[in-house]
Amino acid sequence: MTQREKVVEHVSQMIMALGVKSVRMDDVAGSLGMSKRTLYEMFGDKEELLSQSMIYLIRQRKRCLSEQLAYCNNMLEVLLESVRHLSNYGSVQEMEKRLAFNLKKFYPNVYERVKREHTELGIADLQYALDKCMEEGYLDPMVDVELMARLFLSTSGVLFTEDNIIIPDGVSREEAIGAMTVNFLRGLASEKGLKVIDALLAREPRPKTLAERRMMNN
Repeated sequence: MTQREKVVEHVSQMIMALGVKSVRMDDVAGSLGMSKRTLYEMFGDKEELLSQSMIYLIRQRKRCLSEQLAYCNNMLEVLLESVRHLSNYGSVQEMEKRLAFNLKKFYPNVYERVKREHTELGIADLQYALDKCMEEGYLDPMVDVELMARLFLSTSGVLFTEDNIIIPDGVSREEAIGAMTVNFLRGLASEKGLKVIDALLAREPRPKTLAERRMMNN
C-alpha cells in the first residue's frame, strides 16, 4: 500500500467515525505523523482528499458485499441476496444518508463528484450482473439490459437521497427498495429466472402488504 493509499484509508475511517465536517487537514497530518505541506502536495486540496476517501468507502463496501455473497450459486441469487443484506443493514444506510447530506451541504463539489462516481459504478455493476443473468438464461432475451440498469439505479437512488419521497407509514426505505427490486427483477425474468426468484423468496417470511398492515393496526 502506497503512502497516498494509507492516507485515503485513514481519512475514510475518520469520515465514518466523525463525519465529513469534522475532518481537518491538521488532524489528518498530525495523526499520520506527516506535515500538512506533504498532505497538500499529495492531494492538492481538502476536497480532493475527501473525494478520494469517499470513493474508497464506496469501493470498500462493494468488496465487502461481494465477499458476503460468495456462497450464491448464480448472479440472479447475488442480486436478490443483495436486497436481503440491504434490508438487514438499515442503520448503515441511514449513516450513509447522513454522510451524503452533510457532504452536499458543506462540500457540494465533492458531493457531485462522488455521486457521479457512485452512479457510474452502480450502473456498471448492475449491467454486468444483468448481462450474466441473461447469459445464464434467467432473463427474458428481449430485455434492454443497459436501459433497465440505468432506469433502476436512477429510480432507486432517489429513495435514499431525497427526503421528499413519500413512503407509507411503517415502511422503511430499505423495505421499499427491496420490494421495488424484487418486482423489477420479476419483470425482467424468464420462466427459469422466475423459478429461482420464487424459490429464494420462499425461504423468508412474505412481507405483509400495506392492506394487511392496516388491518393489524385497526
